[in-house]
Amino acid sequence: MNLLRTFYRYWVAILFVAVLVQIGAAGYGAFYAADKSDPGPLTEHGFSHGFDVHDGFGYAIFLGAVILFLLALGARLGRKRVLLALAVPVLVAIQIVLAWGGESQPIVGIFHPLNAFVIAGFTGSLVFAAWRKVRAIG
Repeated sequence: MNLLRTFYRYWVAILFVAVLVQIGAAGYGAFYAADKSDPGPLTEHGFSHGFDVHDGFGYAIFLGAVILFLLALGARLGRKRVLLALAVPVLVAIQIVLAWGGESQPIVGIFHPLNAFVIAGFTGSLVFAAWRKVRAIG
């Protein structure tokens, strides 16, 4: 069980960094699209190329969030911490739905980056909580 707690601690840290990289990839996609639109016109291929990493990595983060939840369950972290770990894949699933919705209704897209910051803050707090006990022991 101790080994699973160690895996959980490292996995949540990796997931937090992945979320930050994902936010950076969105910035890359936006600036890539802006660069390709000057002098214009921006083609679908030019736009998609800039966001390919962001799109694909988002699904990888969802899988990572599910693994985080399973690690929390297996490590028997307690009801509260398991439910907090469950919130991560739920937030990421909402993020994916917001991305899909934003493609057809741009107003929905407003909530996509806002939710990304919620995910980053939430996973960051999980990292802090997971490593706080290790620092207290060591």
